[in-house]
Amino acid sequence: MTLPPPGPGEVRVRTHLSAVSVGSELGVVEGRVPGGAYPRPLGYQTLGVVEAAGEGVRLAPGTRVVTVLGHAGGGVHREANVVPVPGGVPSRVALAVILGEETSKGVRRVAPGPGERVLVAGAGLLGLLTVFNLTRRGAPQVTVTEPDPGRRELARTLGAREALPPGTVGRDDFDVGFECSASPAAFAELLACLRPGGRVCVLSDGNWGALTLPPAFHTRELTVTASSDGEDYAAYARWLWGHADPVLERLFEVTVRPGDLPASFNRLRFLPRPVSLVADWRGEG
Repeated sequence: MTLPPPGPGEVRVRTHLSAVSVGSELGVVEGRVPGGAYPRPLGYQTLGVVEAAGEGVRLAPGTRVVTVLGHAGGGVHREANVVPVPGGVPSRVALAVILGEETSKGVRRVAPGPGERVLVAGAGLLGLLTVFNLTRRGAPQVTVTEPDPGRRELARTLGAREALPPGTVGRDDFDVGFECSASPAAFAELLACLRPGGRVCVLSDGNWGALTLPPAFHTRELTVTASSDGEDYAAYARWLWGHADPVLERLFEVTVRPGDLPASFNRLRFLPRPVSLVADWRGEG
């Protein structure tokens, strides 16, 4: 893949790894997300290496960086739009920067207090990074609902106090909820489990079905907000480098070649699904 030279203030980055956000990208492949028919560019969690730097750039060639390029062999970026990765941080931990900040913004929006009980619906990549952000920021009472037993185990490894199958969580037990499942049924259960006056942040994009507000939203006077893109990926990265738990690598442990991505998306249509897939671009022409 031939890339143009970087201009002033730009870096040319060669991709090493790109991670799949299964829920949102599979929604595009299956035609459930507006924006044009598939095939079209996918992905937004990319780790690469600076190959060349333009005039006025401080990053040296050879520096690992996180970008939002997606599934492509490389690209040219403004220096301000890439996040440098320190030498001691594993590459697959660094991949957590993008969705990590997006879930962290949701945590900031509803700001669980130290004594509040928190329920996370769904333990895919969004849900597990939400658990990581909550527990590393001092939330001791985090419960997760998730049908997949392997993902429940990962949630406990990341610090969740409980990880339970749907339908087994006590009602009226929680102060704060995070919708990470993109499942209408899981969202309805989440709202039903909140105490009156509870707060919910919707982190999933709802492309597995419309997320509607059940009667519990009104009768319990709940507050629902949403969080999409992050506010400051570089600031989140600085925090993450100080909390770079190797367990995060387990979220990105299934590896494919870039050419295998189309067939991989077909396999992702069926359960069970991995938390994420990582395309390894090293050695590609």
